[in-house]
Amino acid sequence: MTPLEFMLLAFGVSLGAGLFGAVLGLGGGIVVVPALTLLLHIDIRYAIGASIVSVIATSSGAGAAYIKERLTNIRVSMLLETATTAGAIAGAFLAGIVGGRWLYLVFGLVLAYAALGMWRRPRQPPADEARPDRLADRLQEIRKAGQSEGQHHGHSRTTESNAISG
Repeated sequence: MTPLEFMLLAFGVSLGAGLFGAVLGLGGGIVVVPALTLLLHIDIRYAIGASIVSVIATSSGAGAAYIKERLTNIRVSMLLETATTAGAIAGAFLAGIVGGRWLYLVFGLVLAYAALGMWRRPRQPPADEARPDRLADRLQEIRKAGQSEGQHHGHSRTTESNAISG
């Protein structure tokens, strides 16, 4: 495979993983790691590292959209963010120590467990039927107040600048 073919295939897989991960909330890692290891024959340790870096971008972009549409529980998100960061540091350390065969085994078991859990999960109520969250609502109010204050100050600075220069 030529370097150009490799890059095009990796780009296509990444694009699909980003789309798939953003729609399903999976971050794309469940697509990227198997694709890099099975299709492109990259060592699983490098595939996991590349996946983590790409998941950061996917999660940030999709997360912003979900927050904008009010489909995110901010309290739960902040807890998960803190815990997953600590877990990622420990996991990156372990991935450097554990052999590749064990990483394949653990990755496969986690994927199988996640698939089984998703398959058996009862239907969740749509977001508009979900219970309101007071903390999320309060953070939304603070954000809106900050935006309106910023717009107000921006307008007054423009007026002051015009008065000074005029």
